[in-house]
Amino acid sequence: MTETRKLDLVQRIRPLHLMTLIVLYILGVGFGRYLGHRIDPAPLMIGLAWILTLAIGLNFLGDYFHTPFDRGLVRKEQDEKDSHDKSLKSKDEIYLYISVACLAVGAVLTLILGISGFLSFSSGLVMASFFVLYCLLIIPGVSLDLSGIGEFFTSIILVVLPPAIGYLLQVGEFHRFLYLGVFPLFPLHLALILVLRLKTYPDDIRISRKTLLVRLGWQRGIYLHNLMVLSGFLLFGVALIFGMPFRLILPVFLTLPVAGYLIWYLSSLQDGAPVRWPLITLLSLVIFFLPVYLITYTVWVR
Repeated sequence: MTETRKLDLVQRIRPLHLMTLIVLYILGVGFGRYLGHRIDPAPLMIGLAWILTLAIGLNFLGDYFHTPFDRGLVRKEQDEKDSHDKSLKSKDEIYLYISVACLAVGAVLTLILGISGFLSFSSGLVMASFFVLYCLLIIPGVSLDLSGIGEFFTSIILVVLPPAIGYLLQVGEFHRFLYLGVFPLFPLHLALILVLRLKTYPDDIRISRKTLLVRLGWQRGIYLHNLMVLSGFLLFGVALIFGMPFRLILPVFLTLPVAGYLIWYLSSLQDGAPVRWPLITLLSLVIFFLPVYLITYTVWVR
Protein backbone atom coordinates (compact mmCIF):
# COMPACT_ATOMS: atom_id res chain seq x y z
CA MET A 1 0.00 0.00 0.00
CA THR A 2 1.50 3.32 -1.04
CA GLU A 3 1.91 6.28 1.30
CA THR A 4 -0.78 8.13 -0.65
CA ARG A 5 -3.20 5.25 -0.12
CA LYS A 6 -2.41 5.13 3.60
CA LEU A 7 -3.03 8.87 3.91
CA ASP A 8 -6.31 8.48 2.02
CA LEU A 9 -7.49 5.81 4.47
CA VAL A 10 -6.55 7.96 7.45
CA GLN A 11 -8.43 10.93 6.02
CA ARG A 12 -11.52 8.84 5.38
CA ILE A 13 -11.64 7.91 9.07
CA ARG A 14 -12.50 11.60 9.73
CA PRO A 15 -9.95 12.35 12.51
CA LEU A 16 -11.73 15.57 13.54
CA HIS A 17 -15.05 13.79 13.99
CA LEU A 18 -13.47 10.87 15.82
CA MET A 19 -11.80 13.31 18.20
CA THR A 20 -15.19 14.93 18.75
CA LEU A 21 -16.75 11.55 19.55
CA ILE A 22 -13.98 10.72 22.01
CA VAL A 23 -14.01 13.99 23.97
CA LEU A 24 -17.82 14.14 24.13
CA TYR A 25 -18.01 10.51 25.26
CA ILE A 26 -15.45 11.22 28.00
CA LEU A 27 -17.47 14.30 28.96
CA GLY A 28 -20.57 12.15 29.44
CA VAL A 29 -18.67 9.69 31.62
CA GLY A 30 -17.29 12.65 33.58
CA PHE A 31 -20.79 13.84 34.41
CA GLY A 32 -21.39 10.48 36.05
CA ARG A 33 -18.25 10.93 38.13
CA TYR A 34 -19.19 14.51 39.01
CA LEU A 35 -22.55 13.30 40.34
CA GLY A 36 -20.82 10.83 42.65
CA HIS A 37 -21.12 7.56 40.74
CA ARG A 38 -18.23 5.12 40.69
CA ILE A 39 -16.71 4.84 37.23
CA ASP A 40 -16.49 1.26 35.98
CA PRO A 41 -13.61 1.01 33.46
CA ALA A 42 -15.11 -2.01 31.67
CA PRO A 43 -18.24 -0.33 30.20
CA LEU A 44 -16.21 2.85 29.71
CA MET A 45 -13.68 1.16 27.42
CA ILE A 46 -16.16 -1.16 25.70
CA GLY A 47 -18.55 1.72 25.05
CA LEU A 48 -15.77 3.90 23.63
CA ALA A 49 -14.58 1.06 21.40
CA TRP A 50 -18.18 0.50 20.26
CA ILE A 51 -18.78 4.09 19.28
CA LEU A 52 -15.45 4.41 17.44
CA THR A 53 -15.65 1.12 15.53
CA LEU A 54 -19.22 1.84 14.52
CA ALA A 55 -18.34 5.35 13.35
CA ILE A 56 -15.33 4.15 11.35
CA GLY A 57 -17.30 1.30 9.81
CA LEU A 58 -20.17 3.55 8.75
CA ASN A 59 -17.75 6.20 7.46
CA PHE A 60 -16.15 3.69 5.11
CA LEU A 61 -19.53 2.27 4.13
CA GLY A 62 -20.66 5.76 3.13
CA ASP A 63 -17.48 6.25 1.09
CA TYR A 64 -18.03 2.91 -0.63
CA PHE A 65 -21.54 3.92 -1.68
CA HIS A 66 -20.42 7.51 -2.49
CA THR A 67 -22.80 8.87 0.15
CA PRO A 68 -20.09 10.04 2.55
CA PHE A 69 -20.59 11.20 6.09
CA ASP A 70 -19.45 14.80 6.64
CA ARG A 71 -15.71 14.94 5.90
CA GLY A 72 -14.78 17.89 8.07
CA LEU A 73 -11.36 19.38 7.45
CA VAL A 74 -10.32 16.94 4.69
CA ARG A 75 -13.36 17.32 2.49
CA LYS A 76 -11.91 19.24 -0.45
CA GLU A 77 -9.17 16.72 -1.10
CA GLN A 78 -11.65 13.88 -0.90
CA ASP A 79 -14.14 15.52 -3.25
CA GLU A 80 -11.48 15.77 -5.93
CA LYS A 81 -10.60 12.12 -5.46
CA ASP A 82 -14.24 11.04 -5.46
CA SER A 83 -14.87 12.90 -8.69
CA HIS A 84 -11.95 11.05 -10.26
CA ASP A 85 -13.18 7.71 -8.91
CA LYS A 86 -16.69 8.28 -10.20
CA SER A 87 -15.42 9.14 -13.67
CA LEU A 88 -13.68 5.77 -13.76
CA LYS A 89 -16.85 4.10 -12.38
CA SER A 90 -14.76 2.15 -9.89
CA LYS A 91 -15.45 1.28 -6.28
CA ASP A 92 -12.61 0.48 -3.95
CA GLU A 93 -13.48 -2.81 -2.31
CA ILE A 94 -11.20 -2.16 0.64
CA TYR A 95 -13.70 0.39 1.98
CA LEU A 96 -16.37 -2.29 2.10
CA TYR A 97 -14.04 -4.80 3.79
CA ILE A 98 -13.05 -2.28 6.47
CA SER A 99 -16.68 -1.36 7.01
CA VAL A 100 -17.85 -4.96 7.39
CA ALA A 101 -14.99 -5.73 9.80
CA CYS A 102 -15.72 -2.69 11.97
CA LEU A 103 -19.47 -3.31 12.04
CA ALA A 104 -18.86 -6.94 12.99
CA VAL A 105 -16.67 -5.80 15.89
CA GLY A 106 -19.40 -3.34 16.87
CA ALA A 107 -21.97 -6.15 16.91
CA VAL A 108 -19.71 -8.27 19.14
CA LEU A 109 -19.17 -5.34 21.52
CA THR A 110 -22.93 -4.78 21.69
CA LEU A 111 -23.39 -8.43 22.63
CA ILE A 112 -20.69 -8.14 25.31
CA LEU A 113 -22.38 -5.07 26.81
CA GLY A 114 -25.71 -6.88 26.88
CA ILE A 115 -24.37 -10.11 28.39
CA SER A 116 -22.39 -8.18 30.99
CA GLY A 117 -25.50 -6.33 32.12
CA PHE A 118 -24.18 -2.88 31.26
CA LEU A 119 -27.03 -2.09 28.86
CA SER A 120 -30.15 -0.46 30.27
CA PHE A 121 -33.23 0.39 28.26
CA SER A 122 -32.15 4.04 28.06
CA SER A 123 -28.58 3.30 26.97
CA GLY A 124 -29.77 0.75 24.42
CA LEU A 125 -32.25 3.25 22.98
CA VAL A 126 -29.60 5.97 22.64
CA MET A 127 -27.09 3.56 21.07
CA ALA A 128 -29.73 2.42 18.60
CA SER A 129 -30.49 6.06 17.79
CA PHE A 130 -26.78 6.67 17.11
CA PHE A 131 -26.69 3.79 14.63
CA VAL A 132 -29.98 4.67 12.91
CA LEU A 133 -29.21 8.38 12.52
CA TYR A 134 -25.75 7.58 11.14
CA CYS A 135 -27.34 5.23 8.61
CA LEU A 136 -29.84 7.89 7.54
CA LEU A 137 -26.89 10.00 6.36
CA ILE A 138 -25.06 7.32 4.36
CA ILE A 139 -27.51 4.68 3.09
CA PRO A 140 -28.05 5.09 -0.69
CA GLY A 141 -31.50 6.33 -1.58
CA VAL A 142 -32.07 7.54 1.99
CA SER A 143 -29.03 9.75 2.62
CA LEU A 144 -30.05 13.04 4.20
CA ASP A 145 -26.58 14.60 3.91
CA LEU A 146 -27.65 16.95 1.12
CA SER A 147 -31.24 17.42 2.24
CA GLY A 148 -30.58 20.70 4.03
CA ILE A 149 -30.92 19.07 7.45
CA GLY A 150 -27.90 16.78 7.25
CA GLU A 151 -25.82 19.23 9.27
CA PHE A 152 -28.33 19.04 12.14
CA PHE A 153 -28.17 15.24 12.11
CA THR A 154 -24.37 15.37 12.05
CA SER A 155 -24.26 17.54 15.18
CA ILE A 156 -26.74 15.28 16.96
CA ILE A 157 -24.62 12.22 16.11
CA LEU A 158 -21.31 13.77 17.13
CA VAL A 159 -22.30 16.00 20.05
CA VAL A 160 -25.59 14.97 21.67
CA LEU A 161 -25.55 11.15 21.59
CA PRO A 162 -21.92 10.24 22.56
CA PRO A 163 -22.02 11.87 26.03
CA ALA A 164 -25.44 10.31 26.62
CA ILE A 165 -24.04 6.88 25.76
CA GLY A 166 -21.01 7.37 28.01
CA TYR A 167 -23.15 8.56 30.91
CA LEU A 168 -25.87 5.95 30.60
CA LEU A 169 -23.44 3.03 30.40
CA GLN A 170 -22.19 4.12 33.81
CA VAL A 171 -25.37 5.32 35.51
CA GLY A 172 -28.26 3.77 33.59
CA GLU A 173 -30.66 6.71 33.73
CA PHE A 174 -30.69 10.34 32.65
CA HIS A 175 -29.92 13.35 34.83
CA ARG A 176 -30.74 16.99 34.08
CA PHE A 177 -27.06 17.98 34.32
CA LEU A 178 -26.46 15.91 31.18
CA TYR A 179 -29.05 17.90 29.21
CA LEU A 180 -27.97 21.27 30.56
CA GLY A 181 -24.28 20.63 29.95
CA VAL A 182 -24.51 19.08 26.48
CA PHE A 183 -27.32 20.85 24.60
CA PRO A 184 -25.48 24.23 24.45
CA LEU A 185 -22.67 22.46 22.60
CA PHE A 186 -25.06 21.48 19.78
CA PRO A 187 -25.38 24.98 18.22
CA LEU A 188 -21.65 25.58 18.69
CA HIS A 189 -20.87 22.43 16.72
CA LEU A 190 -23.41 23.31 14.04
CA ALA A 191 -21.64 26.67 13.69
CA LEU A 192 -18.34 24.81 13.25
CA ILE A 193 -19.83 22.69 10.45
CA LEU A 194 -21.11 25.82 8.69
CA VAL A 195 -17.64 27.37 8.76
CA LEU A 196 -16.04 24.20 7.39
CA ARG A 197 -18.58 24.10 4.58
CA LEU A 198 -18.18 27.81 3.91
CA LYS A 199 -14.64 27.06 2.76
CA THR A 200 -15.86 24.63 0.10
CA TYR A 201 -18.94 26.69 -0.79
CA PRO A 202 -17.77 27.52 -4.37
CA ASP A 203 -16.99 23.84 -5.08
CA ASP A 204 -20.35 22.77 -3.63
CA ILE A 205 -22.15 25.12 -5.99
CA ARG A 206 -20.06 23.96 -8.93
CA ILE A 207 -20.88 20.28 -8.41
CA SER A 208 -24.45 20.97 -7.20
CA ARG A 209 -24.04 19.69 -3.65
CA LYS A 210 -27.19 20.92 -1.91
CA THR A 211 -25.74 21.51 1.53
CA LEU A 212 -27.50 23.70 4.05
CA LEU A 213 -25.11 26.53 3.21
CA VAL A 214 -25.80 26.23 -0.52
CA ARG A 215 -29.54 26.23 0.07
CA LEU A 216 -29.33 29.31 2.30
CA GLY A 217 -26.62 31.21 0.44
CA TRP A 218 -23.32 32.13 2.08
CA GLN A 219 -24.56 35.45 3.51
CA ARG A 220 -27.54 33.86 5.25
CA GLY A 221 -25.26 31.00 6.24
CA ILE A 222 -22.98 33.44 8.05
CA TYR A 223 -26.01 34.94 9.77
CA LEU A 224 -27.09 31.44 10.88
CA HIS A 225 -23.55 30.71 12.08
CA ASN A 226 -23.50 33.84 14.22
CA LEU A 227 -26.95 33.02 15.58
CA MET A 228 -25.83 29.49 16.52
CA VAL A 229 -22.75 30.77 18.35
CA LEU A 230 -24.78 33.28 20.34
CA SER A 231 -27.45 30.62 21.03
CA GLY A 232 -24.84 28.27 22.45
CA PHE A 233 -23.63 30.78 25.02
CA LEU A 234 -27.21 31.82 25.76
CA LEU A 235 -28.08 28.21 26.53
CA PHE A 236 -25.11 28.01 28.91
CA GLY A 237 -26.61 31.01 30.70
CA VAL A 238 -29.99 29.28 30.83
CA ALA A 239 -28.26 26.20 32.31
CA LEU A 240 -27.09 28.37 35.22
CA ILE A 241 -30.66 29.51 35.81
CA PHE A 242 -31.85 25.90 35.95
CA GLY A 243 -29.35 24.90 38.61
CA MET A 244 -26.19 23.97 36.74
CA PRO A 245 -23.23 24.60 39.08
CA PHE A 246 -21.38 27.86 38.44
CA ARG A 247 -18.02 26.13 38.59
CA LEU A 248 -19.00 24.00 35.58
CA ILE A 249 -20.36 26.73 33.34
CA LEU A 250 -18.56 29.97 34.17
CA PRO A 251 -15.19 28.94 32.62
CA VAL A 252 -16.99 28.46 29.29
CA PHE A 253 -17.56 32.21 29.01
CA LEU A 254 -13.80 32.70 28.70
CA THR A 255 -14.41 31.77 25.06
CA LEU A 256 -16.80 34.69 24.51
CA PRO A 257 -14.12 37.17 23.29
CA VAL A 258 -13.00 34.66 20.65
CA ALA A 259 -16.62 34.09 19.60
CA GLY A 260 -17.26 37.83 19.42
CA TYR A 261 -14.21 38.38 17.23
CA LEU A 262 -15.18 35.57 14.84
CA ILE A 263 -18.73 36.90 14.56
CA TRP A 264 -17.37 40.37 13.76
CA TYR A 265 -14.85 39.01 11.27
CA LEU A 266 -17.34 36.83 9.36
CA SER A 267 -19.83 39.70 9.25
CA SER A 268 -17.14 41.92 7.74
CA LEU A 269 -16.70 39.46 4.84
CA GLN A 270 -19.92 40.85 3.38
CA ASP A 271 -18.18 44.23 3.16
CA GLY A 272 -15.23 42.80 1.25
CA ALA A 273 -12.83 41.94 4.09
CA PRO A 274 -10.01 39.53 3.12
CA VAL A 275 -10.69 35.86 3.80
CA ARG A 276 -8.10 34.15 6.02
CA TRP A 277 -9.18 30.53 6.19
CA PRO A 278 -6.53 29.30 8.66
CA LEU A 279 -7.60 31.99 11.14
CA ILE A 280 -11.32 31.36 10.61
CA THR A 281 -10.90 27.60 11.00
CA LEU A 282 -8.75 27.95 14.11
CA LEU A 283 -11.20 30.32 15.80
CA SER A 284 -14.13 28.02 14.98
CA LEU A 285 -12.33 25.02 16.47
CA VAL A 286 -11.49 27.00 19.61
CA ILE A 287 -15.10 28.17 20.06
CA PHE A 288 -16.33 24.57 20.09
CA PHE A 289 -13.50 22.56 21.64
CA LEU A 290 -12.42 24.98 24.37
CA PRO A 291 -15.83 24.91 26.13
CA VAL A 292 -15.85 21.12 25.77
CA TYR A 293 -12.39 20.91 27.31
CA LEU A 294 -13.23 23.31 30.16
CA ILE A 295 -16.38 21.43 31.15
CA THR A 296 -14.69 18.03 30.79
CA TYR A 297 -11.72 19.14 32.88
CA THR A 298 -14.01 20.46 35.61
CA VAL A 299 -16.17 17.34 35.90
CA TRP A 300 -13.11 15.06 36.02
CA VAL A 301 -10.97 16.98 38.52
CA ARG A 302 -13.76 17.54 41.07
